[in-house]
Amino acid sequence: MIELAGEIPFLWRLSPETSDGYCSVSVVVTAPPEAEVKDVTIETSVLSLSSDNTRSTNEETLEWNQEDISLFLRLVNSNNKPLADTVRIDLRDPEIIEIIHVVAAAGFGVAFTSYGLLKVADGTLPMQKCEIGLLASLNTHCGFKPCVIVDIEDDDVVCVLLDNIEVTVDGDADRVYRHDLLLVKRVDLVQPEFAENRKKPITAILH
Repeated sequence: MIELAGEIPFLWRLSPETSDGYCSVSVVVTAPPEAEVKDVTIETSVLSLSSDNTRSTNEETLEWNQEDISLFLRLVNSNNKPLADTVRIDLRDPEIIEIIHVVAAAGFGVAFTSYGLLKVADGTLPMQKCEIGLLASLNTHCGFKPCVIVDIEDDDVVCVLLDNIEVTVDGDADRVYRHDLLLVKRVDLVQPEFAENRKKPITAILH
């Protein structure tokens, strides 16, 4: 259990993964100098495609930006209550690890198009309101799938998938995976209760 007060002591570590420019993304939780515990590293499943030759060959450490911090706290604070001065989280909790994966995907993933994956929205299902950090469902050709809204620009919405989508259209298989980014439209967002395997990435103790 760690307490977050003021600045969040999280860093991104980008490590060369492949020769074609992909870097693995992990989170380093820094401990204060006086603490007995050492820094903690949490690996994620997210790969970052780098356009920087230096990053693709050398390890790089980055501070979390404000968008990372805001999304993390929004997912931790699922009840949308005013945050107290101190937030306690358990880095061994699988749901906290899931939140970190979502934030990593939002910051470093590349969004895939949803063409051919989703059923056409006809307005018969209750839509989810469009707000960063909210859970939603996507009506795919293989059932409802859960996601988290992480970016919005006009009618375009970027979501982090919380389950795989695997469909076959006209004999061609198409798939995207959990923690991939998917570009959808506002009308594609259905209330989260519709997802078949709903899994909330939310847990924390707020004081």
